[in-house]
Amino acid sequence: MKSDQKIDIIGRIGEKIVVNYLNSQGQKVQESLDHFDREKDLLSDGKKIEVKTQQPFVVKNAFTFGTNQLRKCRSVDELYIVSIPPKMDFHYKWGGWLFKVDPKTFKESRYTTKFGKEMVVIKIEQPAVKPLKKLSEEEISELVKYTESAYA
Repeated sequence: MKSDQKIDIIGRIGEKIVVNYLNSQGQKVQESLDHFDREKDLLSDGKKIEVKTQQPFVVKNAFTFGTNQLRKCRSVDELYIVSIPPKMDFHYKWGGWLFKVDPKTFKESRYTTKFGKEMVVIKIEQPAVKPLKKLSEEEISELVKYTESAYA
């Protein structure tokens, strides 16, 4: 399986984790029909929701995403991050958690990778980032099955 296929599967698993969580909270959730929807991944009770699924950037105790995703992450009503336990430090404190991030108030910084790509950095331990639940072993197992990167 190609790397981009694995990334797509991981994203879909993360969305399912959020859908299941929101359903367990009594919310009615709809998935976007357009896989490349530029506004949202999900709708829940009329709210636009974006889901990011990734290994944390352990060294910076943060999550990262490309600068091209910032507008979408800021414009939704709710932002969730599904944290995959990082391969380089599987027992990292925040690996395997579901977070809710306030899209209007999260603090960000920028980081340029060794490959020259500029990334948005969101520190995990800030008021706008709330851990909601530890993922189940089944959820973690499914995510790790398709994870390649040893970098965090």
